[in-house]
Parts: sequence; C-alpha cells; structure tokens
Amino acid sequence: MIQSEIKNKIGIIYLDRPQAINALNSQMIDEIEKALRDFEKNPDVRAVLFDSKAERGFCAGGDLKEIYKNYLLNEDEKNKDEFFKKEFDLNKYIMTYPKPTIAHWFGVTMGGGIGLTIHSDLIIADETVNWAMPETSLGFVPDVSVGYYISKIPQALGQLVGLTGARLFPDDLLKLGLAHILIDSSDYPKILEKLFTIDTDRNDFIGDFKKSIETYNKKPELSENTKNMEKIEKYFAKESLEEIVKILEANQDDDFAKEKLAILKARDPFMTEVQFAKYFHGKNLSREETIDLDLKIINHGIKTGSVAEGIRTVLIDREDDPSWPVKKIDDVDKKEVEKLLGIK
Repeated sequence: MIQSEIKNKIGIIYLDRPQAINALNSQMIDEIEKALRDFEKNPDVRAVLFDSKAERGFCAGGDLKEIYKNYLLNEDEKNKDEFFKKEFDLNKYIMTYPKPTIAHWFGVTMGGGIGLTIHSDLIIADETVNWAMPETSLGFVPDVSVGYYISKIPQALGQLVGLTGARLFPDDLLKLGLAHILIDSSDYPKILEKLFTIDTDRNDFIGDFKKSIETYNKKPELSENTKNMEKIEKYFAKESLEEIVKILEANQDDDFAKEKLAILKARDPFMTEVQFAKYFHGKNLSREETIDLDLKIINHGIKTGSVAEGIRTVLIDREDDPSWPVKKIDDVDKKEVEKLLGIK
C-alpha cells in the first residue's frame, strides 16, 4: 500500500493504492508510521519526501468505506474511533517529526492526505491540485488539525471552505501560504533531480533546495475563488450561521448563492454550527489542541450517528437526502455546540 526507499539521504514514502487514489486505511497508516520510524532511526536519512504513485492525485483522504464497515457497523468493535485515533496519533507524530519533511501535492488532495502532510517544511503543489476538506457532507468537520490552518484563512473564505467543502485552487494555496511553491507538473521530474543531487549534508539543505527550485515557482494568478471574492465576502463574512443562510436565501437569483445554499442545507446542521464556531475558536488553539478537539468532535458524531449517516449517504448509498440527527439549523442547541468545543 506504500513504497519506501532512500535516495541521496532522502527517505521517500510513496502512497501506492492507485485504485482508491491512496485513500488511507489502517494498513497504510501502520506502514507509513513504520517507514517514518525507520527513517528517524537511520542517521543516513536527512529528510523525508511524501509522494504518490497514483496518477489521479496525492490522496483522497481516509478510507471511509472501511471505517463504515469495519468500525461503525461492526457490533464487535467497541472502539468505534480506533481508526481515527490511530490516524490522528500518526499526524501528531509527524507534527513534531525530528527530520525535515517535504510533500508533493497534485491532483486529488483531500482530507486525511492533507492532514498527513500539511505540517511539512516544504510543500510543492502543481497546477492540477484539487484541495478540499469536504467533511461537513460526511457528518463531521474538517479534521486532522487542518482546522488550525482554516482558522487562519480570512473569515469569508475560511467559512466557505470549512462549511461547504469548497475547493482551494493551486493559486489560492500559494497565496494563503498553504503551499510553499507552485510549479508546472511537467517540471516536477527536474525538481526531483535537484533534490536527489543537492548536498544533503549542509545544515540548511532544505533552504538550499528551496532556493535551487525558485525558478520553477509560478506567480499566483486569479483563481475562481479570487474572481468570486466579492460574493464570498457578501455571503460568508457574517457573525452567525443563521445570517449566512438568511442572505443566501434572499439572493436566490444569484447562481452562486443558490448553489451554496443547496450545499449548506444538505450538510449536517449540528456539524455546520460546530464548524462555524470552530473557525473562530480555532484561532486560539495549537495544532495539537486542534487535533485533540477534532477527535472529540468525531466521537460526538459517532455517538449521535451523524458520521455513519454522512458516509452512508455520500459513499455507500449515494443518496441526496440524508437523515441527520438534528434536522434544521434552527433546531441546533448552541450551548451543546459550545460545550463540545470547550467554549466558556
């Protein structure tokens, strides 16, 4: 499910489950952790590169079908959050990994794949990357500590991304500092050649490597989000989720508003309220605190059935009419939201 090797003192972890666009399952998490620990103990390894053998992208996120079958529906499994806990423990390990890490984002780059690599010292993205955190459609919220970064995105765009799972385009990633260099995919082999020939014994060889590939860095251009920023600000720079819904409802002659309202109304009402408040609350949390809170939120969703219902609707039965535990945004108990988030 992964391949690992060492080249020019660079430990490489290739995600290699192409039929599922590298959706992370329990076996992959175990294999990634083992490779990382082996690299950590090996004095000849100076840094680690996360890459993919799948043509369609870096990683589609966690294998939610496996989670649904092996954990959520398995009556013999008492620890329903075991997969998430294992995944989050791996991410916390990577956060403080003692050697520099590099990531290559391209194509489908979502959910758990982002969480695996967002803390990297150098993130290389290309023009094909489709970056998104669609968790509110699945009965929980953007997790694996990615909310730490979403909370640092300007409010309107941050709420759009967190609440609706809207895509961030390659140019957005560079402008927002979520990726460090934006390249043409055709140039990636040349960049790898530089990585595998650079003097890795220098103290700041990651800095040297980054300087050596700056000529491949593209200037960000106008993305779809930039073009729509006036509308994003109009609809999502609000003080409550109810205000967002209200203004979207009042502008149904606007295709953008119509689309976003339909998306919001299909989401779990409780979890959208959680994500709205978590955007602001997350500004005061560390990465470790964020991922611990993410597990707490997922456990809540597992207990209420929202996670199972989201996965069932989107990935199993592929329906358009989920039956969420809380039916309407107006019915959400905000005190319960604040209690879950630890807001006093």
